[in-house]
Amino acid sequence: MPKVYDLNRMRKTYPLIRKLPRLAKLDDSQIETVSIDISDGVPKTYTFSNTYASVPVCIVTPEQENVNAFISSINLTQVTVEVSADPPDTCIVHLQIFRDTSVN
Repeated sequence: MPKVYDLNRMRKTYPLIRKLPRLAKLDDSQIETVSIDISDGVPKTYTFSNTYASVPVCIVTPEQENVNAFISSINLTQVTVEVSADPPDTCIVHLQIFRDTSVN
């Protein structure tokens, strides 16, 4: 059963003029979860094990508090994850990939 998320409300920002909701239906029956070691600070590329018809929705979360992790590029077959600065210790990043079933 796909869940519907409003992508404009994922961040806690409160602008004066509110944007229209940008809805996305994510199918959690086909989900990938991966832990990536990015301790050296070099961008890591993860190739999806599932095949996707459209670009999937990817969520990246670092374990450490003082590390900023982000996705630099994404396409149908792979995603590239980077950190903003070289982490001082071991840095594990959790990556979740959902199939996007919304029709735009």
